[in-house]
Amino acid sequence: MGLLASLLAIVYLDRIERMSLTSELIFYRRRRTFMSTAVAATNRSRVLAIYKEILRLGKNWVAKDADRTLIERKDIVNEAKQTFRDNKEVKDPKQIAELILEAEKRIVQAEHYGIPILQTSTPPTSNTVSSHEGRETERSSGVRSTHFNPIAVVFARRYFAGSSISEDILSDIVKLCSTNAQFYTDFVSTVLCSNILEQYPVRKSYRRNLLKQLIDLLDRCGIEILDELYTACASCMLDSAEYSFRIFLTQNLDKVLVVLRESNQQLCYGTTGLSLWQASCDLANFLCCFTNMLNKSVLELGAGCGLTGIAIARNFSGCSVTLSDYDPKVLSQLDFNVGENMDKACSQIKVLNLDWTTFSMDQLDKIPDVVIAADVVYDCSILPALCGVLRMCLSAKQGCCAYVASTLRDPLTLKAFRDKLGLLL
Repeated sequence: MGLLASLLAIVYLDRIERMSLTSELIFYRRRRTFMSTAVAATNRSRVLAIYKEILRLGKNWVAKDADRTLIERKDIVNEAKQTFRDNKEVKDPKQIAELILEAEKRIVQAEHYGIPILQTSTPPTSNTVSSHEGRETERSSGVRSTHFNPIAVVFARRYFAGSSISEDILSDIVKLCSTNAQFYTDFVSTVLCSNILEQYPVRKSYRRNLLKQLIDLLDRCGIEILDELYTACASCMLDSAEYSFRIFLTQNLDKVLVVLRESNQQLCYGTTGLSLWQASCDLANFLCCFTNMLNKSVLELGAGCGLTGIAIARNFSGCSVTLSDYDPKVLSQLDFNVGENMDKACSQIKVLNLDWTTFSMDQLDKIPDVVIAADVVYDCSILPALCGVLRMCLSAKQGCCAYVASTLRDPLTLKAFRDKLGLLL
């Protein structure tokens, strides 16, 4: 049973406690006692309620892959009926309680993770350095930055990363173009129209809008618009791609540090894990600038696109990084992003299929020294499982620490996370 199931047990027992003082007999299973008749009756009612809830879930189920909706609806209903038939003769109160908790867990699993039926156990997806053909050397960005001032450096790093650029920065760039012809040429050819954007195109809508702004500002200042700019802007008019890239450069712009593929929709295939979120950018920047991960074993929970963990592996030698998530499409994208960022200088990276609700330390090759997570505190229903994983990891090794970065959206959710940590740690 996962921690989430244990939480459901507590919630369930709280309901029974209002009806019978014997509820603790279910929870403390070491006590060889039996439930009262009242609790047994409550169990039967709960079983029927869960059964009806699963049938309703199956009737209204919408699959991540629309073509599989009818198939998965049928599978949900058939599994529920078969499970009900297989266990209709069970009378042992302890076994009934366990079946109830398992059913509760499965409902949460279906509603939150979009997994319709119980899947057979498969080995966790795991990709190490040996699974990918790493490049011999690091990638050059191709940026000619000899004439770049700090403002131009900031622009270039944000542009390749697909991040917002303020009007003040745009104005300063136009001034540089008007006063330094060589800068203008280098800036257009190696930043705005960089060859690397052909291999790893940033989101077209982002690039199109930014280039339009720059062209307009340059034109207002009487600066001749180079043909490359018009060509680049025209190439961004059609935007039907499912994925785009973010390119993170080193501080001096000469190397590509990390390349990430992400979905162009924040919510895609029923998951948010295919898009890059700001908290992961901030956490990656913080850890690379203010911590020392040399020779550390690092576990990332809910890795999504994998930015934070990959950045650590690229910045610190000798460390071992495990990127974990649960959704199959997210795991596939993680595997892709790991492959795109491997070279001979990169530390070891693995991709792991990890379900917080059934987590155990045995699933990890190494006990982590550091646990990291970004933008995973957004749904109160998953907090018990998340905090349970954190608790187990932090208590498994002396000195283990965790860094969790969150975008403040709902103060109540963040408070619930803090409260749950206070109860568990």
